[in-house]
Amino acid sequence: MKEFDFAHNDDGIITALRLKNGKYVALLSFGKDEIPNLLADVTKRLPPEVRRYMTQIKGGKS
Repeated sequence: MKEFDFAHNDDGIITALRLKNGKYVALLSFGKDEIPNLLADVTKRLPPEVRRYMTQIKGGKS
């Protein structure tokens, strides 16, 4: 199992999951349109893996 995983819901919400004690725990839920603001917000202490994922999917947006 990976330390981080990401679930995509039918309504467009993405949930970042972190492995803790053998189970995934929801860390943060966000929509694709929120990504630029989340990445720009320096007060959010996002794990590097979550930042990397957000940057990847933000780049794929048309």
